[in-house]
Amino acid sequence: MTDPGRAGSRERGASRRALEVPAYYLYGEDWTAESFGVFHIEPFSIRNIPNNWRIGPHRHPDFHQLSITFSGGCVFEHDGLRRAVTGACCIFTPANAIHRFTYEPDSVGYVISMSPDYLAGLTLDDGSIKAAILRLTTERLVKLNDDGTERLQKLVALIAETFAYDRGNPREMVRHLFGACLLGIDATSALAAAGVDQESRSTGNAAELFDRFRKSLETDLELAGRSGDPPDAPLTVDSFVSRLSTTPYALNAACRRALGRSAKEIVQTALLGQATRLLLYSKRSIKEIAYGLGYSHPSHFVRFFKKHRGTTPEIFRQHVAEPRCSSASSTGGVGGQRPSKTGD
Repeated sequence: MTDPGRAGSRERGASRRALEVPAYYLYGEDWTAESFGVFHIEPFSIRNIPNNWRIGPHRHPDFHQLSITFSGGCVFEHDGLRRAVTGACCIFTPANAIHRFTYEPDSVGYVISMSPDYLAGLTLDDGSIKAAILRLTTERLVKLNDDGTERLQKLVALIAETFAYDRGNPREMVRHLFGACLLGIDATSALAAAGVDQESRSTGNAAELFDRFRKSLETDLELAGRSGDPPDAPLTVDSFVSRLSTTPYALNAACRRALGRSAKEIVQTALLGQATRLLLYSKRSIKEIAYGLGYSHPSHFVRFFKKHRGTTPEIFRQHVAEPRCSSASSTGGVGGQRPSKTGD
């Protein structure tokens, strides 16, 4: 009998090999096996100075990362979507997202790497941390306002100091300090400064439903489009409603409470992001990508992509992906940019 765990590992491995960028443990360190219960923190200077402040395209199969900038700035990409940011901010990069960073020289900040199980463990006893994680992992980029940023910088420096400490029980100390860090990021972010009301920050049933929806969508997209086979279940709001045993109203309410966006917008953003990722970093044909994302005909996928990217997948791949792949070879991210609100 086939071991389901081993079969799952082979399936995940095949999907990762479909993306033609290096997989690292930490940047420049080969990834060899799945890791659990891992936390790591280091200042920007450790890997940026040797690389002239340019971190090339890569992915971490088993790590999420937080890049917390206190001064300076960067241009970063998540799965082909580029953004520029200056000043204090926090960027969340989910596991297996293809990303690259170009920092302003002498930028000050830290990169925190953690396995998903480590992050999930922080939410078991504290619903407020779970709510903070939901916002951060879905928005991907949060700007930090002046109030509290200095205190946050001291807290992150303390985490780094404690992480390097070899006496007592530093692992447990780091876990609690990191939980405080997540709450600090949430409190000093532009979202908090804008006066998000307490009800919208609720950690009750709506937050639980949104979390299940987000995880289900991420799981479906992990393999969607990479094999060229249609997904087991349609990537539609109705399908998620059925699988999550909820109603369209409840799911949309949970999504709007968490992000101010409808469930349909979130699904479309995720589909567009995965399509962009596959066009940029895989050799799958447009037909395979279309069927893998659940479209009944490639023309439907082409119409969707053109509506939100302003060009066809074929032209996008020719003019954007192919030059980028050449650049990547020479050097050795439910969130991201929203599609327009013009239907599907």
